[in-house]
Amino acid sequence: MEGPVKPVQLVYHRGDSLNAPENTFASAESAIVAGADYIEFDVRQSADEVLYVIHDATVDRTTDGTGAIAEMTSAEIDRLDAGSWFNPAFAGEPVPRLEDFLRRLKGRVKIYCEIKQADAGRVVDMLDGFAFGNDVFVSSFSADIRDDLRRIAPDIRRNVQLHIAGSLEQAIHHEQAHIFEFLEENVTRDAIHEAKARGLETMIFIDTPNAELFAKLVEWQIDYVNLDYAALFRAVQQEVMLRLDGAAQTI
Repeated sequence: MEGPVKPVQLVYHRGDSLNAPENTFASAESAIVAGADYIEFDVRQSADEVLYVIHDATVDRTTDGTGAIAEMTSAEIDRLDAGSWFNPAFAGEPVPRLEDFLRRLKGRVKIYCEIKQADAGRVVDMLDGFAFGNDVFVSSFSADIRDDLRRIAPDIRRNVQLHIAGSLEQAIHHEQAHIFEFLEENVTRDAIHEAKARGLETMIFIDTPNAELFAKLVEWQIDYVNLDYAALFRAVQQEVMLRLDGAAQTI
C-alpha cells in the first residue's frame, strides 16, 4: 500500500440505531457523542407537505401509530411516540421534522440525506437554508428524485449505489455521481480502486458485524462506511491502522 493509511469516515446509519430509536433526535445525539463523522437519515413528506425524518412509508414499525406518512397530516404525525417501540426509556421521542433535525445537527456533524418520498426541491432548499455546503451529500432510490436532484442542485454531492446505477460507467455518465456505494455482496478491492481512480469517492452500506470485511475495507481505503456496528468498525480500524503503520516503519 502506497502512502499513509487514512481513516475511513463513519456514517451512522439512521443515527446510532443500535443504541437508540432510529431516525430520532436521540439516535442523532448518541451518534454525535460516539464520534460520528456523518449521520445518515431518511426523509418523507406528509399529506400537508411537511418534511419528516423517517425511513418507512408507514409509521407502523417505528411509532405507536398506524398509517402512511404521505396520507397523514403533520398534526397527526407530531402526536406520535417514536421511541417506546425501541425501549420504554425513549418514550415520547417525536418523529423529527426535518427543519428541527437539521437545526439540531448543524455545526456538530456532517449529514447524508436519503430522500425516500418528498419534493427534492424543498429538501434542497432546506439544506441550503442551513448552509451545510460540503458537509452534506444526498441520494435516493427514486429515479425521478435523482433526476430532480441533478437538475436543480448540480453542485450538491450525490451518492448512487452500484445496484441502482448498474455500473460504474452509468454512475459517472448518467447519474453524474460524486460517491459510489457498494453493498457487502458486491464490494471488491479492485472496484473501489477503479472508482477512486475515476474521480469518485467510495462508500459501502453494511448492516452486519463483519469484522473480517471491516478490516479489508480499511486496507482497501474505502472513503466511507454507512453502518450500524460503528463501535466494532472503529475498534477494527484502530487495530488495522496500528498494524499497517508498524509494518510501514519496518520498511
